[in-house]
This record gives sequence, structure tokens and C-alpha cells, in this order.
Amino acid sequence: MNKTSRVVGGVALLAFGIGWGLVLTGLVNIKLDGWWTFLIIIPCLVALFSSKHKNGPLIGLGVGVLLLLATLGIVNWDDFWKYIICLVAVVWGISLIFARKSGIYTKHADPHTVNELKKFDQDGRQVHQISVSFGKQLYEFAGQQFEGAKVESHFGFVALDLRGADIFDGAIVDIDCSFGGMEIRVDKDICVKTAIETSFAGVESQCDSLPTPGSKTLYLKGTCAFGGIEIK
Repeated sequence: MNKTSRVVGGVALLAFGIGWGLVLTGLVNIKLDGWWTFLIIIPCLVALFSSKHKNGPLIGLGVGVLLLLATLGIVNWDDFWKYIICLVAVVWGISLIFARKSGIYTKHADPHTVNELKKFDQDGRQVHQISVSFGKQLYEFAGQQFEGAKVESHFGFVALDLRGADIFDGAIVDIDCSFGGMEIRVDKDICVKTAIETSFAGVESQCDSLPTPGSKTLYLKGTCAFGGIEIK
């Protein structure tokens, strides 16, 4: 926890503790029906300053504030879920704009060991299974055999670095991406063919889509909604 997050968390807890104490002693007459929402708001506020991934804390903070407003009667409970959808759309819309500008493949992605990934058999091939939510994760396959992958990215970002990997000719990456994004990097001699259905999303490829003598082909299929996929 850095200095800023300690100060923010300390001030928030101090204010909450003093305020609640004054109410309990009767020195201050304030109705705090939604006091329990601060158990969500304060940790998310601290995480906003201490975590390198801002989307989760922002959404958690927004949910906490909405719960407080609903408890106080400012927000109608019947419309609560509508506000949640608006909140998620705004946060992830901003995230996608900046991710598109700076690139998803960044030093801020959490590296993961490929050997620890779960696999399942599909037509005699060992397919990696990857699932990411509310975070940025990087998987590097250099020196590894890659026979395919099933990738689910919901409110998160996945970076697949297949450079230097032993890619099975005809390997398939099955993608299910919503409110998030992906970046896939391959060697220049890899032919990439895409068949990804998009809805309010985009797929950008800088790789050759026509095979050349001796090249291997990687197939990308699946769906992408409210997000973006880059192939380099």
C-alpha cells in the first residue's frame, strides 16, 4: 500500500469512525441507514489508489455509492440494476478508449505461467483454457507447444504472446470477449485467419491472412462485444 492510499484510507476510516461515534453518543443527530455501504466504499476507495488495475475498484466504488443512495431513498431500488449497467458501460468504455490508445499488451499486465493453465482434449489436441475477469493478464508461450486455446475475457484484458511458440498448424483460438479486449502477437511467418463475430467491437489484424510456402495457419473464431481485439 503506497503513501497516497494509506492517507486516503486513513482519512476515510477516521471520518467514518468519528461520525459514527458522534451519532452513537447522540451529540449529532444524523440518519445513517446506509452506514454498511461504507464497508464497500472505503476498501474500494483505498484500492483505487493502491491497485494498478482501476476498473474493478471504480466499479466497486460506484456500486457502493449507488447502494448508499438507494438506501437513503435517492435512487429507486427498481432502477438500481439500470444504474449498474450505466456505471459498467462508462467505466469500461473509458478503459477501452485508453487501452486502444496505449495498447493492451503493456507492462501493467500480470504475467502468468503457461504450464499452470488448465487444458482439455479437443479432437486430439491439448487446448489451453484461459478465463479473465476484471484484470489484465499476459500469457507468454515462447518455447512452448501451442495447439489451441479457449479464451474468455469479460470486463478484462488478455494478452497472448505466441512469438517463439511451436504453433500447431491449424491451431484454433476460440474467443469469447465482452466489455474487454485482447491482444495476440505471433511471429511474422504465421498466417492468421479471423472469423470473429463482432457487436459494437472491432478486430484489427496486422498479420498476413494468406499462407505462404512453409508457413503455419492460426485460426481465430468466436465473438467480441463492446471491446476490441488486436493481432500483431
